Amino acid sequence: MVELEDKSRLKPMLFVDEMISYLKNKNIKFNYISENDALKYLKSNNNYYNLTSYKHNFLKYPSPAGKFEGKYQDLDFAYLKDLSIIDYRVRLVLFRMIIDIEHYLKMKILNTFENINEEDGYRIVNLYLNRDFNDNKSPKKLHNSIFKKVGSEYYQKIFYKYDIDKDKKLENIPIWEFLEIITFGELVSFYDFYTKEYELREESKDIYILRDIVKLRNAVAHNSCILNDLVSKDNKYPVPFKVVNYLKRCGIVKEMRTKKMSNSRIRQITYTLYMFNKIVTSDDIKEVVKKEINELFYDRIIYHKEYYSNNELLKSVYSFFDKIVKKCYKNAEKSLT
Repeated sequence: MVELEDKSRLKPMLFVDEMISYLKNKNIKFNYISENDALKYLKSNNNYYNLTSYKHNFLKYPSPAGKFEGKYQDLDFAYLKDLSIIDYRVRLVLFRMIIDIEHYLKMKILNTFENINEEDGYRIVNLYLNRDFNDNKSPKKLHNSIFKKVGSEYYQKIFYKYDIDKDKKLENIPIWEFLEIITFGELVSFYDFYTKEYELREESKDIYILRDIVKLRNAVAHNSCILNDLVSKDNKYPVPFKVVNYLKRCGIVKEMRTKKMSNSRIRQITYTLYMFNKIVTSDDIKEVVKKEINELFYDRIIYHKEYYSNNELLKSVYSFFDKIVKKCYKNAEKSLT
């Protein structure tokens, strides 16, 4: 009986032909794109849930509003379409940056490791894999994750050297090979253990930043929307002092820092911009990323800036990242004026 009552509160599935009417009922207009073209777009290019999720970045009429109660003040279907394209482009750039962060974090570990006298390349990995094995879920989870990769052609050159037995603990995998078979999330967990084991206090301050980047990486890798809920104040954790200073150097005042960094999505993107600049050492890679960011930020994102002339939220988010980009990602070949 309870199950039936719960189901009765679920929203009914809308067929594509019904979606346009539903959007119109929410006062979403079709001035820049026809209803017929919008219908074609939904059928062939984007799913309804993802596209309409961007509506949360737009204001509704405040109560009481009569017939406009709960409806949007200034929202056109074209705005949603434009934001979905921007979101996709942003995800591509961020994924590229996060892959580079992952690579250079591995390099940082190996470079630090070379200066530790008591290390032979095996000790730290054995400690990590076997710590409290019978009581701690984390090592077991990591063991299982590694075992799942044994049959992969991408790891055969590593695993053929070892006697892999699912009933035994993994042992004697050197750090330079271990780093190649773990996920980014597992890498950050290992880095946390690594910095504590060798009392690398300055490096350990990056753990919380990296964990948030892992969340963003997972969302981007699964093609989840990341620009669809920029109004939420869902992150009350203190921003690391080093990031606060970074934002200060970008000319972002305290009020703006507090407001924007209280949104998890904005915070994760900011952490990625911060960490990429900090950890990536290749000037060539940095220049490529700068070019991509400048083209995205000063060409594509503002291509339809007239859509958002009345949207203070999106304009303020753009202003926030504009300060970071101009300070830390300015491309010398492109005018930012």
